Amino acid sequence: MRLFAIGDLHLSGNPPKKPMEIFGPRWKNHWSRIKEDWRNRVTEDDAILIAGDTSWAMHLSQAQEDLNEIRALPGRKILIRGNHDYWWESAGKLNRLDAAHNMQYLYGNTVTVDDGRIAICGTHGWVCPGDIHYREDKDAKPYRRELLRVERSLQEAEKMGCAHTILLLHYPPVCDLTKPSGFTELLEKYKVPLCIFGHLHGMQPNTMFPRLYNGTLLQLVSADYRDCKLLEITFDKEESAHEPNC
Repeated sequence: MRLFAIGDLHLSGNPPKKPMEIFGPRWKNHWSRIKEDWRNRVTEDDAILIAGDTSWAMHLSQAQEDLNEIRALPGRKILIRGNHDYWWESAGKLNRLDAAHNMQYLYGNTVTVDDGRIAICGTHGWVCPGDIHYREDKDAKPYRRELLRVERSLQEAEKMGCAHTILLLHYPPVCDLTKPSGFTELLEKYKVPLCIFGHLHGMQPNTMFPRLYNGTLLQLVSADYRDCKLLEITFDKEESAHEPNC
């Protein structure tokens, strides 16, 4: 099994109702380019982490066209919710609907891949205190809730005894790209080797990330940052849990 990650697909039907190239040339034909890379590299035995903002749809029924595009691609897909995924109803309902399509939805829980060798902990994340966009009156409670979800999922992974753990978020775990947060504290506390996230756009590829932060490798996988190519993640069997290759 091989493991890949991508985020912020921002699908809106075919043809797209909201073409992404209005946000810059790196988004031109972005879904066609992602699909081409996906089909060239991914097999049915592989797994793909999708870091939120999958569809612009407002309701689940409207998102089916976009989800069908993903269902048609090879591999086991593991998705989390992004801040623009308004169609997302509940992970439980989505998992029941997609049980036959090799797609799983995480929201504060954990699944394993590679015959139980790797634990994937997934949740939404949140904007962190100190960030320019953080507002105490509207962000304090959801921020604390997301910290609880992250810790619960990391505790679950710890009990599973997997060789490696990955935290999959939509929002970055660092505040304002470089500053600590409750999320970075949990990454350090549970010695998580790799955190995958999306949400950030407009940066030149391979500038701020990947970056090692207190022992955790931080990887941004937004589609534009990845130039519409999936990130491949590997852990050599001989390596310690703190040495992901990606």
